[in-house]
Amino acid sequence: MSSAEPQAAPERDELEWEIVELVAEHGSERAALRALLHDFHVLLADADRSVSRGFLRGVFSAGARPVATDDEP
Repeated sequence: MSSAEPQAAPERDELEWEIVELVAEHGSERAALRALLHDFHVLLADADRSVSRGFLRGVFSAGARPVATDDEP
C-alpha cells in the first residue's frame, strides 16, 4: 500500500475561472474554443481594416518630420 495521501486539487486562478465560465456559457470545450477563435478572427479583421495603407507601405507620416540634409551632422 502506498503511504502517499491524495493530493488536493490546486486552487484555480482568475484565468482558470474565466475558462470554466466560458465553457459553461457555451456548453462544451469545443464550442468555447470556436467562440474564442471567432472573436479573435473578428478582432484581427477589424484591426486590419483600421491600419492605414501608408503605414503598411512604410511611408507613415512622410513629411511630418524634417528630412536630414547633407550639410547636417
